[in-house]
Amino acid sequence: MKSRRLKMPLEDYERLPFNPAWKQEYFGGCLVETPREIFVHASLPVAPRAMENQVALRPAMASDEHMLRPLFVRAFVDTIEFCDYTDAKLHVAAQQSLARFFQRPPQGAFHASRVAIAPSGTGDAGEPIGAALVALEEGWALLDMIFVAPNWQRRGVASALVAAAVNALHELGSVRTLVSRYHLGNDASRAWHHRFGFVDEPDLLVARLLYQAANNERERNQWQREVERLEVARKDEAFPWIKWRQTAVNRALPPTDRG
Repeated sequence: MKSRRLKMPLEDYERLPFNPAWKQEYFGGCLVETPREIFVHASLPVAPRAMENQVALRPAMASDEHMLRPLFVRAFVDTIEFCDYTDAKLHVAAQQSLARFFQRPPQGAFHASRVAIAPSGTGDAGEPIGAALVALEEGWALLDMIFVAPNWQRRGVASALVAAAVNALHELGSVRTLVSRYHLGNDASRAWHHRFGFVDEPDLLVARLLYQAANNERERNQWQREVERLEVARKDEAFPWIKWRQTAVNRALPPTDRG
């Protein structure tokens, strides 16, 4: 995903709707939009979940760190979280993100983490197609990363991974809450979190941005209504003159020409 740049007059820029997830600036006659670094935190009570696996799931292992790098890159190559990343920079981000997670003690990193494997009969049979990496904390757990291969997205893989992780946490007995986060501008991730049962945590910065967006929309609606009112008034003021002019023209024409 790339930052957006669009040529437009300043007056059009000033009437744009406020987007809470994107920073909007005006340079050289162009709108420039770049994503804000704003993440929404969400939590889920740990309770048994029904499992409907269409792919094989297994616990994550230390050896997965290197194997998951290409999958990480494929999953995040066109996302708002890594907007404007070059291919090389994204590979570095994959290496650093996975290394940070796998440096945790094995019990804290692997107890609930799961990897999805493509079933036989598919083009990527036996290969990892998704991962949910869960870090254990004191009394709670963090869904540090969840990513799925693009050709396996929207097929229930993410839900199966996290359901398996939640069940593992429930069996542990000491974890009450699973915490996750998603980018404010990632609509697909927000929808998935809410469908799965995650509830957004209160956040003052997010609330301010959403309030600013709502207030901006109210002001834009007021401005639009005022423009429409002035347009109607202009037409009403012009109507007597138009009627008089048409009458004068009709009087000047011969009767046969007054169709």
